[in-house]
Amino acid sequence: MRRLTGVVGVALGLSLVLASCGDGKSSGSGSGNGVKSEIIAIAADPLEYINPLNENGSPGIQVAMAMFAPLVTTDPETGKTVNVLADSVTPDKSSQTWTIKLKAGNTFQNGQPLTAKDYVDSWNMTAQGSNAWKNNGFFSKVEGYDALNPETPDGATPKPTAVKTLSGLKQIDDLTFSVKLKVPFSQFGLTLQYLGLAPLPEEVRKDPDAYKRKPIGNGPFKLDGTWNAGEDIKLVRWDGYKGPNPPAADAITYRFIPNADTAYNEFLAGNVDFVDVPSTKVKSFKTDAPDQWVTSVSSGANYLVVPAWDARFKNPKLRHAFSMAIDRKAFADLVGLAEPAKGLIAPDMAGYRDDACEYCEFDAAKAKQLLQESGGFSGPLNINYNTTSATGQIFAEAIGNMLRQNLGLEVKYTGKQGSEITELADTRKLDGLRFSGWGHDYPSIEDYLTPMFKSNGDANFSGYDNPALDSVLAKGDAEPDSDKAIAIYQQAEDIALEDMPLIPLYTKSNAYLHSAKIEPRVSKYTGVSALYSTFK
Repeated sequence: MRRLTGVVGVALGLSLVLASCGDGKSSGSGSGNGVKSEIIAIAADPLEYINPLNENGSPGIQVAMAMFAPLVTTDPETGKTVNVLADSVTPDKSSQTWTIKLKAGNTFQNGQPLTAKDYVDSWNMTAQGSNAWKNNGFFSKVEGYDALNPETPDGATPKPTAVKTLSGLKQIDDLTFSVKLKVPFSQFGLTLQYLGLAPLPEEVRKDPDAYKRKPIGNGPFKLDGTWNAGEDIKLVRWDGYKGPNPPAADAITYRFIPNADTAYNEFLAGNVDFVDVPSTKVKSFKTDAPDQWVTSVSSGANYLVVPAWDARFKNPKLRHAFSMAIDRKAFADLVGLAEPAKGLIAPDMAGYRDDACEYCEFDAAKAKQLLQESGGFSGPLNINYNTTSATGQIFAEAIGNMLRQNLGLEVKYTGKQGSEITELADTRKLDGLRFSGWGHDYPSIEDYLTPMFKSNGDANFSGYDNPALDSVLAKGDAEPDSDKAIAIYQQAEDIALEDMPLIPLYTKSNAYLHSAKIEPRVSKYTGVSALYSTFK
């Protein structure tokens, strides 16, 4: 699960959510003609391409989960890490060098055998900074990364380098490769379940742009015919997939509907089989679709992003003032199925602390004092919101009204499509605050800290850079004892909360509707999954 930049009020749920309660048993017939098919609605702009190595947004990863297979995954029954394409993942005594052996006999959907070279070459492509692929930062811990990613002005793309490969990445034989990290990292084995590490076959690697809309995966589903940008993504079962526990569906269609309320209404009209319940419907979904709903506690968290590149926001006391001027309980009630955030970590993660955030308590008087001590804020405060979210403007104005009433600020609002907000922020051209959400790619507190707060994190929304936090994260990475590592990572969270480049807002329970013919998989370890539905 990855970021939803520029979006608020849209559920983060893909599969990494913690189920809290299930729905009643719905009645209905199974798929007609013996074909088990389902249409899954995604409340987001249509994808422009499919490439898991260049995708860290929730919609793209959801599609990638069907088309690509990970090295390892979390077992939905036990919560343990189990092998998928990997035969073994073995660290050395220090957890600095890891040896990965692949299972024999797997292929890509074009018939090419899956080998260690495919991983080595694909990972090197992603780690090359000049390619500007979104999961580049995932390889920052690998030895040789810095040579592929020279120092570059903030917001700019690195220039091509003479070095094209990670020195720490070595192919041992056709099915085995090793990864040497800069420093020991005890969590590395868990990271291998992230689909941003999926390999690309040789013909795609030669010309990735030519395959943006005709991807060749290695997972349980393949593209059904041609796909053009803006269209539904239609997938059919791929018989060559040999991984464990394949989905039951024969065919899946992902339908992109930018407005979450429209997607919800499409479900009620019988046009889709699965949809996230938008915040506007949290009080009516149980009566709108009796016995066809499921809820879950999300492993995601939602934030207000402060642009570190804007000098007006430089003083931490100013950010503390903004945070303490927000009545999180009132805002969570407005969002629905939500609870006020009390830190940067999702509540179900090992290492979560209920009292982590000193500046997350609503205190208008203290907020005013901090604002004065910071020197105040110059000019109107702009809050950006996603126009494709039915509640984007509502939630932006709710936050804006709190900052206006409690701090006396002049506030304005700018609505744009989420993709435009992301692009402006990534190039450091966005004016003001925006919303973001995050959910882990692997079950570790570290995955809530490194991507968003490390100076070169691949989801560093705010452009935040603090060498002291980077140093603490490195100590946590090098600690092989899990409990001790968590304590160190908590120190990193404390630094991030003191600097507050992201202001925690709320954590949310998610709700989903499903048609009578399917039952989504529900697991307390891997959450709710439409992809792994059973059919009636």
